[in-house]
Amino acid sequence: MKSILACLILLLAAQPVFSQKAKQLEQLFNAYDKMGGFSGSVLVAEKGKIIFEKSYGYRNGPKKDKNTNNSLYRVFSTTKMFTATVILKLEEEGKLSLNDKLSKYYPTFPKGDNITIANLLSHTSGIPDETSSENTVNEEILMKFLASKPLDFSPGTQWNYSNSGYYILRHIIKKVTGTDYDKAIENYILKPLQMNNSGFHFNEVTDENKALGYEFLSDKMSNEALRFKTDHPFAAGAMYSTVGDIFKFNEAFKNYKILKKETVKKMITPYLNDHYGFGCDTSIINGKKRIGHDGGGPGYRSRYYRIPEDDICVIVQSNYNLSFTEMIVPQIEDILYNRPYSIPTTKNINLKELKKLEGTYIADGTKYYINIIDGQVILNGANYARLPLLPITNTKLQFSEKFTFTFQPDKTGKIENITIHFFDGSIKTGKKTNATPVWGIIGDATPAGWGETDIPLQTDSQKPNIYFLKNYKMKKGGFKFRCDNRWGYNFGLNNDGKSIAIEAYDFQIEEDGMYDIIFDMTNKMIPQYSIKKSVL
Repeated sequence: MKSILACLILLLAAQPVFSQKAKQLEQLFNAYDKMGGFSGSVLVAEKGKIIFEKSYGYRNGPKKDKNTNNSLYRVFSTTKMFTATVILKLEEEGKLSLNDKLSKYYPTFPKGDNITIANLLSHTSGIPDETSSENTVNEEILMKFLASKPLDFSPGTQWNYSNSGYYILRHIIKKVTGTDYDKAIENYILKPLQMNNSGFHFNEVTDENKALGYEFLSDKMSNEALRFKTDHPFAAGAMYSTVGDIFKFNEAFKNYKILKKETVKKMITPYLNDHYGFGCDTSIINGKKRIGHDGGGPGYRSRYYRIPEDDICVIVQSNYNLSFTEMIVPQIEDILYNRPYSIPTTKNINLKELKKLEGTYIADGTKYYINIIDGQVILNGANYARLPLLPITNTKLQFSEKFTFTFQPDKTGKIENITIHFFDGSIKTGKKTNATPVWGIIGDATPAGWGETDIPLQTDSQKPNIYFLKNYKMKKGGFKFRCDNRWGYNFGLNNDGKSIAIEAYDFQIEEDGMYDIIFDMTNKMIPQYSIKKSVL
């Protein structure tokens, strides 16, 4: 009786603490939501109890359908944890061994006798990372492509993140189980845990809770991110889920309901490096061990990890490329551990003053383009196709505390200089310039092919945001629009064959001939294009 009473007292005492943390988390997310800085769902749990679960933004921008806790999101590389779990389960069942050589399944693969399943799981195989969906369509195309590439290093000697190993694991799972990869994940994990809102083949999902992924999303306009034509990246990142379903996995994983305790220990132990085991990232931040796996791809961000010492679980899923996920997650932890944190606010930000920051800046020979659209500050150029920046003051923007932009006005208030602090601690100074983006085309449809230099597009001083080529000779083949001769900022065609998306499929020229090409950046978030045969 006394023990029951003691438990009740402890439970009641914990309620105000949980309630306070929930209020703080709600204030934090409300602030980001108000400034258009987060679209998605979040779940936070302590000691197996959900203390905060809410959703923000739109699952469908044009229809203004709001995200809910049942929203379905692609989780991309968080999928790897599920792939690894099934592989380890198959080892428990004696159906394979982590020491199996790749040559057991693919006898002709170069150096297959030196590559193990453990190497594929831990990114230590030396097989180069491949992200192009054209090379992962099926087993034959994938293995032929990978076999043609030299290894980055001797297997088992170094660590280098490679999706390729997980593409191969997809096919090994099918060889061992006799069922397709997605069915194996379903049979071993999704069905037993009643993860009824998780699965694969996201393009085919018709559930009303499906959250579309966006490159840009605001109350006024939206532009969908690339949708892959296939279920790429398959076992490396094709799963979709909800925050609630991932929490079900978390609870089963930590309580050894899927894998045995000794297997879980093996899975989370770093293998040949200090932070990655078998499909599981293990890191120590602020003295606390984290276990989980993040994911990210066109239109979506996924953060999932737990802190075993305190039985804390954090799950954040977003359907917007420009969500401040990287900034939000550390602030969630600050709240959970009662550390100082700041809630972003724009109440002291003058939009008119902020607009003065727009323009092109050159630092150490690199161009940085600052644009303000629907109240959101966006960085383009260099190696950043689009990156959200949070206004801290009228002259300071930041992506995170370690990546900031500080602007120095002259005596008249005109912005002239900039100081950039980068993630690695380096600092660069630069100046505002009248230079504009140089857009061009690159591809085998152009005379220059897939070389290093773009074919520059022309501009009209009266319409500076419209780029074009008139009566230009093109060959049958593909091409992309690219900025400043850099792959960091390029556009292709989405899988609908109509709309433009960042790092998407090639625009196609069906036959040799003379063409008029227009690339319209009047609306920088929703570019338009036109490709027509020239009328002579």
